[in-house]
Amino acid sequence: MNLKNKIKFFISTFLLSLFLGLYSCESNDDKTIPKPVLPKPNPEPTVKNLQCTPQIEQSDYSIYKLGSDAKRIGDLMPIYDAASNKFYLYYLKDVWDDNSNQRHPWYALSTTDFSSYKEISSEIVSSSSDRCDQDFAIGSGSVIVKDNKYYAFYTAHNPNFPSSCVNTKEGIMLATSSNPEAGFTKNKLFTTIYAPKGLQFDEQDNFRDPYVFEDGGTYYMLVSARAKIGGVFKGVISYYTSKDLLSWSYDGIFYDGGTKTYTVMETPQVFKMGSMYYLIFSDIDSRKVTYRKSSSAIGPWSRPVDSEFLDGKDFYAAKAVTDGKDAFIMGWTARTENNLDSGVKTWGGNLVVHKLKQNSNTDLMLTIPDAVSKGIQTNVTLELNRKIGVFEKTDVNKESYKLTSSSLNNITAVFYEPIDAPRYLISTTVSYSNSNKDFGFFLGACDENNNVISLRFIPSENKISLDKKPRSSLSGTTISDNETFFKFEPNVDYDVKVVIENSIVVIYVNNQVALSSRVYGATNTSWGVFADNSSVFFKTITVTKP
Repeated sequence: MNLKNKIKFFISTFLLSLFLGLYSCESNDDKTIPKPVLPKPNPEPTVKNLQCTPQIEQSDYSIYKLGSDAKRIGDLMPIYDAASNKFYLYYLKDVWDDNSNQRHPWYALSTTDFSSYKEISSEIVSSSSDRCDQDFAIGSGSVIVKDNKYYAFYTAHNPNFPSSCVNTKEGIMLATSSNPEAGFTKNKLFTTIYAPKGLQFDEQDNFRDPYVFEDGGTYYMLVSARAKIGGVFKGVISYYTSKDLLSWSYDGIFYDGGTKTYTVMETPQVFKMGSMYYLIFSDIDSRKVTYRKSSSAIGPWSRPVDSEFLDGKDFYAAKAVTDGKDAFIMGWTARTENNLDSGVKTWGGNLVVHKLKQNSNTDLMLTIPDAVSKGIQTNVTLELNRKIGVFEKTDVNKESYKLTSSSLNNITAVFYEPIDAPRYLISTTVSYSNSNKDFGFFLGACDENNNVISLRFIPSENKISLDKKPRSSLSGTTISDNETFFKFEPNVDYDVKVVIENSIVVIYVNNQVALSSRVYGATNTSWGVFADNSSVFFKTITVTKP
């Protein structure tokens, strides 16, 4: 091997030995090997628990008023007073044998827009302190104005019947005033009107709620009563006529319920919109406000084309009023014992008012009063809680979703954090392509799909329903806590507004129907929109407050 080749061999051997030595050192010392730094995984987003414990019931109602001293409001007797350009809402105050020794005295509110109210401090009509007087307690009635004088016809009710000094439980009496806000003076010369004798009426009881109106120069008085008609003892509306509001003559049965047998048709009223007359009354059994219509003030009366009911089972003893331009209807939504959704309903509650409109077929429609809507326009930022099921956000800049549920009890829903405000308005536009069960709103959500209050649209049954029962118990035979009729059609946009003030929840759909409910679980709790076995669009969900 020549010198040149020896040198090459030497260098190659040296380099190989050096390489093997380094490899051996690295293999025998693991601590010298740097370990790779892996990126930390993103933490799972924290989902807040759903909140379903409502706040304690409050008394600070401004839209859905309580009476003075936060007492419950009972039967309403509204008038429009042209002299002052105000509406006066006379009502039975929930007082019975308290320190004032009064039993359902009349009080009043005044308003110009049905959004804000003034309480009239003075008592309007008082009950008697004499246990033998016919008006030892006061019941519902009506006020009418003639020659700047206010005539208040009221039910004189004596719960001490029968006794040695009380022969009849109910009759009709009169009080008058020259001031709609001042205490009325009872007319001692007015002859108390009792049920007709010898004409098969209940002559001792069930003769109440006088409503007086004028048509064609004649005054009519409607009175709720019970009488035997065609061999059947049933609720009827009797009527009287007068030319001067003081002397009255019995004129017969105004309405006997037609093919239906009512126990009592309470708080009847006739009012006119356009060329059509409407008769409304409250069915004491179903607790629903019912109406009929006619081209004449005295009938004959026919059922409306669609539903015969106005609102649902939580809107009672309703009366309408108009200023000649706009018409409104108002009733009361009951409280329940111990302020519980499971509690028994009490007599009286909060005032609820809807604006009245006519459909093209002259049926009546209910919508939100303009001033209420205009007074709740401050935007509230919605905070998302969670989304479940099959959903698609259809507008990146708005709370708009398509919710799809392809099987029964397979809920798709979007939940929001509670709204911390005493009164607010939820607005959205809803449409559906198919629905084999229901869709709508969850209130007071304790979980994602069962322990919720369901304010739901049920196209297969043509109704809007409020159900406080767990969804696992809902079926086609479920008796809803509250409901109203509405005929749904697929692929139609429906304007939906839900007004919530403390425990009063009122939903309006398409400026056609309303459903008023008492929902204690709706106050400051988790809520959302949902679909069950339905495909639904909720477009531009917003919340606003005053």
